[in-house]
Amino acid sequence: MTINAHFTTHSPWPAAKWRQQAIRFGRYLGLIPDEIPAMPPTRRQLLMAAQDRRRAEQRRAAELARSRH
Repeated sequence: MTINAHFTTHSPWPAAKWRQQAIRFGRYLGLIPDEIPAMPPTRRQLLMAAQDRRRAEQRRAAELARSRH
């Protein structure tokens, strides 16, 4: 018997859906603040956010360099 039992992939209610429901219920009860996203960001979303931050930093650096001359 495993302690951390995994849901089967052909389950009509996947684990992600259970998690979402639990978070929604926790919010309803006031146990979880609304700022926390129901689903964690995907790897692609994290990469896109990092890319956006880098571009913004480069833009700021370019503007600073332009204003100094």
